[in-house]
Amino acid sequence: MNRTASALQFISPVERDTWVSIGMAIKSEFGDAGRDMWMDWSRQADSFKELDARSVWRSFRGTGVTIASLFHEAKQNGWRDEGHQRPTQEQINAQRAAVAERASKEGQERIRIAHKAAEKAKWIMDQCVSERHAYLDSKGFGELDGLVWRPAPESNLLCIPMSANGKCVGVQMIDARGAKKFLSGQITSQAEYCFDAGGLNVTDWWVEGFASGLSLRVCLHALKLRYRIHVCFSAGNLKRMAHSGYVVADNDASLTGLNAARATGLPYWMPDQEGTDINDFHKLHGTFKTSQVLRKWLQNIAAEQEYYA
Repeated sequence: MNRTASALQFISPVERDTWVSIGMAIKSEFGDAGRDMWMDWSRQADSFKELDARSVWRSFRGTGVTIASLFHEAKQNGWRDEGHQRPTQEQINAQRAAVAERASKEGQERIRIAHKAAEKAKWIMDQCVSERHAYLDSKGFGELDGLVWRPAPESNLLCIPMSANGKCVGVQMIDARGAKKFLSGQITSQAEYCFDAGGLNVTDWWVEGFASGLSLRVCLHALKLRYRIHVCFSAGNLKRMAHSGYVVADNDASLTGLNAARATGLPYWMPDQEGTDINDFHKLHGTFKTSQVLRKWLQNIAAEQEYYA
């Protein structure tokens, strides 16, 4: 628990979403043994209420938020996994400034707009029907049903719900030609869509796009691996979110995908051909070859880690 306690010093409990997600992470790792740690940390917030906090703790049931999320959040605020340490005054001031900005008039307006977008996203998802879609067909999944919204008789959009801290915050909409858009004002930072195989010993995998997630899911299933695939919707968001496991990057001519993968510090795989992603590789070579390429890559990573251990 000492490592977690050290990291907690770099996270503010003032904002409720962060407060809740950190509680989920602690409980997922330590169970009720972590409650006192979370409560002590929570008391730093002026809004802290003992009975409310105890009730919220009891409500945590496991939502895929793990202790790795806590460490990732702490690292974003300057924590380094190098023994006991305390945040500098400069780091504390930076956190306070960020909280104050979000509490400002402009920040509150952005939050209001984001909440409105989240409500619209939920409404759109409620209107969706499960059916085939041209985009899925173009990506090699013509037999797969997707969630499709028809805002007009001549228009059908494949809709991918986007969540942050277990809540729907937006939606990615993809038309038949593959054009993608989000709702105006919605939260995209730290938002994701997950394919979760469930069970024990689940490994996190991080990709940019939904089609990449579909191809990776088929391949990991073929390898009989337990997985949680995080679709991050952009290279920048992948760089912010990826905290454990593996990255499957896009091979962009601009090197955006490569640079994002490197920035995570995690092992990453990407296809050799410039301008392609794992879905392109999967369509070209099929499930068997793609899964075997990933298997060989994982073996090489394991051998390398054992060598340097």
